[in-house]
Amino acid sequence: MRSFRKFLTEQRVQDVVPIWQLVRTSSSWQQCSADPFEVAPATQWGNIVQTLGFVKSEVMPAIGKVEALSGFRNDDLNRCSNGRPGSAHRMFFAMDLVPVDGIARGDMISRLCSAHGRKGPEYRTGLGFYSGSRFHVDSNGFRKWGSDGRGATSPCNRGYA
Repeated sequence: MRSFRKFLTEQRVQDVVPIWQLVRTSSSWQQCSADPFEVAPATQWGNIVQTLGFVKSEVMPAIGKVEALSGFRNDDLNRCSNGRPGSAHRMFFAMDLVPVDGIARGDMISRLCSAHGRKGPEYRTGLGFYSGSRFHVDSNGFRKWGSDGRGATSPCNRGYA
């Protein structure tokens, strides 16, 4: 963990979310008999840097501080969590987040879609929405989707961007 912390500091993204949140695996870790925390392999650490950069420069100014609920997932946990086989979590490009401060879902969506439309292509950002205030951000390709995982159902298609 010390090496991971040093790496994030060198990349200037150590302060985006607390490291203990960044190493959270999945909300389904208990049902999957998995570890609640896991540091991604060092060969994948560089993958999260751009995602953290987008969160720091675009997401947080738009909606405030965020809490990371899920970061890296190993293949077994990803499968058990019903993650897509090509999930960006598996290669540590992704985080599932929630706003720390209260913000209405519609406002959150509007602000995130606007940031994604403006800077998402530059950061290669994927933006997905789940129920409530939970959302997904990754830097594994510019795209968007709704709670059913389909691009056509992204709330960003409703004129927010």
